[in-house]
Amino acid sequence: MRLLPATVAYDYDYWRDRLVNPRLLVGAAAVALYRLPLLAVPVGTDRRSGSMDMASRVFADALAGALRGRPGFDQGTASGQVVTWGEPMPEGLAADARRRLQGLREEPEYGPCIRPPDGHGGRDSGVRSKPPAPGSPPQRRLTPPRAAVEASAAHP
Repeated sequence: MRLLPATVAYDYDYWRDRLVNPRLLVGAAAVALYRLPLLAVPVGTDRRSGSMDMASRVFADALAGALRGRPGFDQGTASGQVVTWGEPMPEGLAADARRRLQGLREEPEYGPCIRPPDGHGGRDSGVRSKPPAPGSPPQRRLTPPRAAVEASAAHP
């Protein structure tokens, strides 16, 4: 697990478009796990809670330690494989209230659903957007690592 500049995160554009206060991205960090950097966005102003699923307890503990002391990642803790910072998310909170606590705008109806590529190990929340409008730009695609392509070609 490595921390990188926020702008290299796969989901940087998604967060920029969804945050009520995109200036929070200045203090954000891309978390590289399994070669796919995803964004950890600090709390502040309109964003009071944040979290990231790290796929294992070992990576969660490492991320909590790496974020400790960074502005906007106060009260960062690892619980199992999930790292949380800011205010705790109350149980049973309605989706709209959860979105506001995380400082997010409503998801645009036309926006693509950003999901990690197969094999990433991330969790799919099951939330879906409507399909992209006709003529909209294609979604970003990642190519599999060269070793995976070579292994697939060797075993038809």
